[in-house]
Amino acid sequence: MELVASKNNETEHQERANTCFHRTAENEVTTNLRSGKGQSFSHGRHHARTAHGILNIIGWGILLPIGVIIARYLRRFPIEYDEWHPLHMLCQISGYILGTVGWGIGLWLGNSSKHYTLKTHRILGILVFAFATIQVLTSFLQPRRENECSKWWEIFHQSMGYTVVALSIANIFQGIIHQSHAEKWKWLYVAILALLAFLAAALEIFRWIMKSKLQLPIAFHNNNIYNFT
Repeated sequence: MELVASKNNETEHQERANTCFHRTAENEVTTNLRSGKGQSFSHGRHHARTAHGILNIIGWGILLPIGVIIARYLRRFPIEYDEWHPLHMLCQISGYILGTVGWGIGLWLGNSSKHYTLKTHRILGILVFAFATIQVLTSFLQPRRENECSKWWEIFHQSMGYTVVALSIANIFQGIIHQSHAEKWKWLYVAILALLAFLAAALEIFRWIMKSKLQLPIAFHNNNIYNFT
């Protein structure tokens, strides 16, 4: 009887051990599955943040300023390029599309996480998108040159363009602060801006030189070397 009772106790103990083992294994599987999903989601967010930053830098931060440079320096003076307008529109529309996609990814990142709020970055992003949308829509409503509204439309278009570029650059730096490897991203974009600024400065100097050469004969003809306007 003692042997039978001992065997029964051993059997019950083994069954309990097996049950505990299976429960522990199930818990481990569940934990691993949850951990895997968490890691996968975190990995996906990391790629989304990288795509968000790259698209915004290229769209808002590079193509839009290039479009402004083309409109200012290739339109009529100092360099007259007949295809300046299609090139200008290509940069602006391409920049708007890429920037809008990046902006949409940023909204998704903000809505999918309670910790990813970044209110200042979010508000600036909304302003950039809103102003850029107005800029694109009004570009298709450009009046003819002989129209009295043409001058006011051009003032509005230029002012809005410079505003969008300024807000875009400020918001890009605001977003870079919260990126991993922020210093690397910051100096990379600073180098890009420095290159664009150098190009714009060189064209601006060339513009003033050409303007002075064109106005100098008129000033001497009027016996007034200071009459450069």
